[in-house]
Amino acid sequence: MILTCAFASRAQAQSDIVSPETLHGLVEVRAAAADGETSWLDGGFGKTSVSGGGQARVQLTQAALEWRPRFNFAVSAVVTGLLQPQLDPKLDLSEAYLKLKAPPSDLGRVSARVGVFYPPVSMEHDGVAWTTPDMLSGSALNSWIGEEVKVAGAEVTLQRSLGAHEIEATAAVFGWNDTAGTLLTFRGWALDEVRTGVRTAFHLPPLSPFAGQFQYDETYPFRELDHRAGYYGRLEWRPPAPVSFNALCYDNAGNRTAVDSDGQWAWETRFVNVGMKWQASDNTRVLVQAMNGETLMGYVTPAGIWFNTGFQAAYVLAQHRLGDDTVSGRLDAFRTRDRTFRALDDNQENGWAATASWRHRLASHLDLLVEAQHVASKRPSRSLAGEAAKQDQTVLQSALRFSF
Repeated sequence: MILTCAFASRAQAQSDIVSPETLHGLVEVRAAAADGETSWLDGGFGKTSVSGGGQARVQLTQAALEWRPRFNFAVSAVVTGLLQPQLDPKLDLSEAYLKLKAPPSDLGRVSARVGVFYPPVSMEHDGVAWTTPDMLSGSALNSWIGEEVKVAGAEVTLQRSLGAHEIEATAAVFGWNDTAGTLLTFRGWALDEVRTGVRTAFHLPPLSPFAGQFQYDETYPFRELDHRAGYYGRLEWRPPAPVSFNALCYDNAGNRTAVDSDGQWAWETRFVNVGMKWQASDNTRVLVQAMNGETLMGYVTPAGIWFNTGFQAAYVLAQHRLGDDTVSGRLDAFRTRDRTFRALDDNQENGWAATASWRHRLASHLDLLVEAQHVASKRPSRSLAGEAAKQDQTVLQSALRFSF
């Protein structure tokens, strides 16, 4: 009886449903100016979330509230609401999942999550509400994950020590990611802070007459069309050194000819992502990621599948902390390869970007961030908007970010 009461008391003490420790969030006000083309968020082919024109704009760019209740030792949850005034709808659910944890055993440490979440691809988005704490934009690679690669599913992770080495293996099955590849095919890569919600609708840039026969002018990234389960597997190795390596294989197993009444098609999208983190010192780290994949949609014809796009992206990011300041520099390279019907719908793309950021802690919970970015790319389909295939854009941004 005494042991039962003690166990119940311990379990209750581990429970924390609503308290200041379970609530986290941020509010960000940003000033931005850019030259060059119209942003993809405003209907163009621009590679950033800021349209050209040179006029500085000051606006609320995002606000998020993250609830992290803990029910007992084994069960907790994450629920994130997100406000992004530039998206439709402005207010949406970002992530919502249960986290399950088993007691340590000889096998290792087993954990799982079930619900709506991002696959463990990004090495940059480790801030509250899946943000980049020290920068105002993500890499092209991880920006695409935020825009089009959100899933609903179940994921299991095993962590095990092998001598001085740590191995982490993850496997998942999922759905609700059938349209991934639409934005990447018709718009190309982008570098931004955008995160899709469960109801987000993105307007596509101008489509060619060929693409317009099949594709609606909006895409909904979180949608189930073919009732097939996708899957991914991830492996991370942490040797007894200040470096770690990871690799992830992803396949949404999309049925390329499934379509709904909203003109949303299922894309067969798969990719391999590899990453490395080097903790050069207590204050300096280097991240490297590279991705190679393909996305296909439509029926097979003698000339090939309607849409067949290969894609690649990579970046290297270096960050250094100096007291209350963090300086970051990142170089990106990205491209897409249109493998079919290029004479009718040319979705080829080549580009690169250089980004420099500075974060300064003004006060407890309040940061100032400043970022300069230059993006250069060539995309023939810009002619559909009356623009030259080659475009350069420089973006200057600063933001006040309150977080708790």
